[in-house]
Amino acid sequence: MSWNLTMSRNLRYASIALAFLFPSIALAEQESQIALSLGAFEVFDDNTAAEVGVEYRFAPQSSIFGLIPTLGATLTSDGGYWGYAGVRYDIYLNANWILTPNFAIAAYEQGGGVDLGYDMEFRTGAELAYQFNDKSRLGLGLYHLSNGNIGENNPGAESLILSYSF
Repeated sequence: MSWNLTMSRNLRYASIALAFLFPSIALAEQESQIALSLGAFEVFDDNTAAEVGVEYRFAPQSSIFGLIPTLGATLTSDGGYWGYAGVRYDIYLNANWILTPNFAIAAYEQGGGVDLGYDMEFRTGAELAYQFNDKSRLGLGLYHLSNGNIGENNPGAESLILSYSF
């Protein structure tokens, strides 16, 4: 499949995901954040690759139950990359510790890495973060990237990441 056709399909998936996940985003009083991450892709496999990512976390949306819409992109050292749109939800364990489950729909390109079986993947996971007084966070996250059996092949891959959001 040509690169242009793959990118066109991936952009179409991202547009559908955005329309589905963010039908009416209202401006919220809380601040949005940018998160930078570094970690290991395929962390439980012999073919582990380094991964680096950036994510824009919108302010929590009171109109959609406090969900936090996100947009992000990730690159791996073996040439794989994906862009995603999703949601997060903060569960405050106390004043500083926050557990955040998350879900996203991703447009995936394998590069020289693992073939996850489809161009569209689902990214599900959780992050445990410490929130500093300035509202920045340092978190440790684990997530799974999989096509949910919509492709013929569905090996899935896990990532362990360290993130800093501000």
